[in-house]
Amino acid sequence: MRVLMLSHYFPSGQMTHVFSLAKELMRQGHRVHVVNGRVRTLAQWRYTRALAGGVPCTTRWDAPHLVSLVRRLCVEVIHAHSKRTFALGARLSQRTGVPLVITCHARTLIRPAYEPFFRQAVRLICPWQTLAEVMGPRGGRTRVVPNGIDLDAFPLRDRPARERLRVLYLGRIDQSRRPGVEALCHAVRDLHGVELIMASDRPAAPWVKFVGWLSQPAAWLSECDVVVGTGRAVMEGLATGCAALVLGEGWDGLLTPENAEWLARDNFIGRMSGMRPSPGPIRAALMQLARDAGLRRELGRWGRKFVAERFDIRRIAAQTADVYAEAACEGLARRAAVPAGG
Repeated sequence: MRVLMLSHYFPSGQMTHVFSLAKELMRQGHRVHVVNGRVRTLAQWRYTRALAGGVPCTTRWDAPHLVSLVRRLCVEVIHAHSKRTFALGARLSQRTGVPLVITCHARTLIRPAYEPFFRQAVRLICPWQTLAEVMGPRGGRTRVVPNGIDLDAFPLRDRPARERLRVLYLGRIDQSRRPGVEALCHAVRDLHGVELIMASDRPAAPWVKFVGWLSQPAAWLSECDVVVGTGRAVMEGLATGCAALVLGEGWDGLLTPENAEWLARDNFIGRMSGMRPSPGPIRAALMQLARDAGLRRELGRWGRKFVAERFDIRRIAAQTADVYAEAACEGLARRAAVPAGG
């Protein structure tokens, strides 16, 4: 398949997913070009190139250029990945006749402003089950395809014995997540034997080590025992052998074989338990992990297997390619049904 992906600059798991998916689709023989808009500075361009690697990527998204690009590359499917590209993808699809696929990465996007674009899309991808349930079947157009993890890029590492439990918070600190981050920081304050590292877009507390936003977090994850966060951060940590604490809008606690399927239904966002984050339960979970090295090793081995079985990017890319094939076939059928001159 020849695919044009539309995304925009926003350091996040979503942007990482776009390029990870594009790379694997190319490894599987597809031709992919990513247009990543809103890249305005040299630093943003360098970050984009670091994620893109060998994926063809441009940043212009004016309509004449994109129409020309679609025709020059003989694109068969347009895949829009972010709210800033839904309208652009819809207009581009209308002007070129190429079918549109939209991935909806958040339930906050399922609102009236985006309904015209959802109606135009031939297929709608939701990365987790509860999101697909909110989206609804849409006449059979909705598909559940999780975001995938490149297992080679996040290798499993054995953790050495050390004096302190090393914990990595990986993710943004926005308004919805700030209460959880503050609870985490207070949970580790004066907690002997636990070191918290913040890999985020902003510092959180003066007593916590801050390393900034990481475009390539695998090395840091491999040097930590526990990952704290949501969504992709949880899966990346599990792949490297970390134990995982699910902390986002709410607190879902330690990820285990017993609750993993349930929490995966909502992409490990932290909403399933309905618990608000507070220092006490977070502190208790960290103390449990600090005391029990055997539990950490057991969870590390299980976590790698869980990600390999459920979120391997090779399987996810193949499923996405199947959606593209469906979209391309349906697009042909729609064009064939339009009367001449209609």
